Amino acid sequence: MTNLSRRMLINATLVAAGAASATLAPSPAVAQRGRKVALPDDPAAMVATLTDAVYINSNEHPDGPAAAAIAALAKLPSLSGRYGMAFAAKLESLFARQNGLAPDQVQVHPGSFMPLRSVALTYSSPDRPIAYFEPTFDQGFLGLGNESITRSVAVPLSGDFAADPRRLLAAAPDAGVYYLCNPNNPTGLTTARADIEWLLTNKPKSSILLIDEAYIHFSDAQSCLDLVAKGADLLVTRTFSKIYGLAGLRCGFIAGRKDLLDGMARYGVNITPMPAVIAAEASLLDPALLPERKAENRAIRDDLTAWCRAKGLRTLPSEASFMMIHVGRPGADVTAALAKDGIFIGGPRKHMDDWVRVSMGTAQEMQAFKVALLKALA
Repeated sequence: MTNLSRRMLINATLVAAGAASATLAPSPAVAQRGRKVALPDDPAAMVATLTDAVYINSNEHPDGPAAAAIAALAKLPSLSGRYGMAFAAKLESLFARQNGLAPDQVQVHPGSFMPLRSVALTYSSPDRPIAYFEPTFDQGFLGLGNESITRSVAVPLSGDFAADPRRLLAAAPDAGVYYLCNPNNPTGLTTARADIEWLLTNKPKSSILLIDEAYIHFSDAQSCLDLVAKGADLLVTRTFSKIYGLAGLRCGFIAGRKDLLDGMARYGVNITPMPAVIAAEASLLDPALLPERKAENRAIRDDLTAWCRAKGLRTLPSEASFMMIHVGRPGADVTAALAKDGIFIGGPRKHMDDWVRVSMGTAQEMQAFKVALLKALA
């Protein structure tokens, strides 16, 4: 369905409900990055702001929840006043069983952001920093003014944007936490399993390795959950926000040895919303979901790669649900020009000022992006 037809459908629904036409003015939610304006006092109009433009800026899945998750959620409205506290343990057990882990090696959280932050607070300090490459997804380790919540050692990626753990260890031989996002956000590049195992072997004995696998299912990279099962000094985070399409529901995991998870207990574990747990379980029980969505994402990504090549634009060989494109001029300017045409992308990143990051949307959304990008670069 095109963006225009989606907008027409939403508008027609609102009119039928008696909503005033003024509430349909484009005023997208603050959560839609790049458009921070006032929102109407109308839930339906707020929902409309999620589809009144092309949003390929936050790596959300364009299809949303899987059919099985939607079916499960449809049964919940009258029960949404319940916490469902026991359900998280059930989800932990299912995930553990599917991945060869013990239930006490898995914790469910409302997304993976807070587990990342809890790891940094627990296992790094001003004396034992958290070390990572940049650009990467480092927001969990930063606070007010983008200052480190403990101490960080940020190492720029190499000229080919690869993450070489040997360089990371050399830059921070005393770190308490070594962090790798695999595939990396924003580059989409993966770190070889052999390099991860090298870091595990050569890091200080008292430190841990933190692997963020938010995008692992889009790639051919080997997960590190088997290393958790073997008792390694390693923690792995996962999220249902990406390939599972549950970004707005907030559900994620952290997996590791029980003593490592227990060490984070001082920062607590908040209750994951019951609908999110229900939708997550339905998603895990759907055997076709991951291969289908991986193939769909690859097809969209390969098409965009080929198009960029034909237009003389360099891209990085992403294995995720987004791609970095070299635009040869300030990426912030290109991002702003696209926004004027209703196309919102992730924009440039640190040390990549003349690149932009683009999430994979639907075929129609990517076509709109291509048209707008050529206009912005003309």
